[in-house]
Amino acid sequence: MHKDLELAFNKIVEILKEDKRCKGGWHYGSISRNTEDIYSDYDPVFLVADRDFEEFSKDVPQIITRASDELLIFWGESFNDQYFKNYCSLIRLGNNLHQLDFFIINADYPEEWMCRQHLKGCTSDNIIFDRTGEVTKLLGKGLTTDNYLPDPVRAMDTYWFHAEMLIKYFKRKDIFKLIKNIDILFHSHVDLLLSQYDSLDWGSWESKVKYCVPKDKRSHLKSYFVNAEFKDLEDAVKSSMYLFKQDAEELCEKKGINYPSSISDQIIFYFSKRMDEKE
Repeated sequence: MHKDLELAFNKIVEILKEDKRCKGGWHYGSISRNTEDIYSDYDPVFLVADRDFEEFSKDVPQIITRASDELLIFWGESFNDQYFKNYCSLIRLGNNLHQLDFFIINADYPEEWMCRQHLKGCTSDNIIFDRTGEVTKLLGKGLTTDNYLPDPVRAMDTYWFHAEMLIKYFKRKDIFKLIKNIDILFHSHVDLLLSQYDSLDWGSWESKVKYCVPKDKRSHLKSYFVNAEFKDLEDAVKSSMYLFKQDAEELCEKKGINYPSSISDQIIFYFSKRMDEKE
């Protein structure tokens, strides 16, 4: 953590210790996983009773403002509801800008999915403060969510379907349709690899790729990112299809999945043939 962000966060904690509506809180994110560095921000989760939940949430901007030199952006997540909220803030501290998340769990509904997700893997070692003992008790329950692994067959079907779809967008010179659907290829490739290698019970796909997927496989994912020019994109798709095919065949062999190789063979051949044809 940056030193001035540490100071601001400590101010927030001191303010909340004086606010009886806040029962306490714990660290989520990189601090709770021992992966933080100088560029990390805080991901604190605070516990508030249902009767105070909405009123407390409305006061969060004032709390952050008191602890910073300027609150530039206060951005609520689209999934915020009556059980769980996250507010992402951009604050100024001196000459530096920092981001800060502020999670709130409704203490009366800890079984809700987003609440369990932000209890997942957290223990009493992660407690920031505990006014009433309820934080320690809640963390001791071990509430969690199931670990989701993508369906590799779904990933393969999605990939090859959209790979063939790209032909018409290349022919039409529809650059933004190409960008959109190449992104689908990329994420299908991510899903394919995570279905085999993901072993983390936390984090989004990019963290899972970083910590779980072998280095040589991670390099395959970088093949999709080129200049947004038609020839560059065409070459990237052609090379990426072979890399995906390689990774898919390895996965199918290891997992005993009978996925017809004729699907990828036909689509790769047809793609190259159609790209070479003059309309």
